Amino acid sequence: MKYHVIITGDVVQSRSHEAVEWLPSLEDGIKKYAVSYDIFRGDSFQAEITVENCFQSIFYLKAVMRQFEGMDIRIGIGVGDIDFKDKSIKKSSGTAFILSGQALDSLTKETLEFKSPWPDLDERINLILTLSSRLSDQWTSNMAETVKTAMDNPGANQTELTQIIGRKYQSQVSTELGKANYSKINQSIHYCTKELKQYVN
Repeated sequence: MKYHVIITGDVVQSRSHEAVEWLPSLEDGIKKYAVSYDIFRGDSFQAEITVENCFQSIFYLKAVMRQFEGMDIRIGIGVGDIDFKDKSIKKSSGTAFILSGQALDSLTKETLEFKSPWPDLDERINLILTLSSRLSDQWTSNMAETVKTAMDNPGANQTELTQIIGRKYQSQVSTELGKANYSKINQSIHYCTKELKQYVN
């Protein structure tokens, strides 16, 4: 069976800023990694993401949305089959969609939840996601902008990132990435991706 990854999410505090400010950024952030996607009800979305980019895309979207003061994103990740694929992802169906929806619905205090056919994998990945999202919860707008720029330019050094963002000093970028725990977030992304690949491949 071929496994697919579906993410279903919504924007936290979507009314704290005008949609015209943040909606284009959200769409660009989803498009960066999505195989297919849809945005509906103004602040909700669904997308199919490759296994390789699943966790990268989630923290990228967090960085995109946390650039806007007071805003964040909640995401349910589902892994399973797709038994009907329509041009519109909203009309497609399968276990991946069901689990993704269930994962989002189960969110109360946390902002990320992972659901797959393998409970032992869910337990490990959800532990990492909970800890990692607590780190991303501390991102300021500036930190989120720096994290997003670093993710957009993985080959760039800090001097180059400073020029891309337009910061005055390289030490600002270094401090922001440190306070954002960017290296720890990357370790989490790599760990979760490696674990998931062992099950789906």
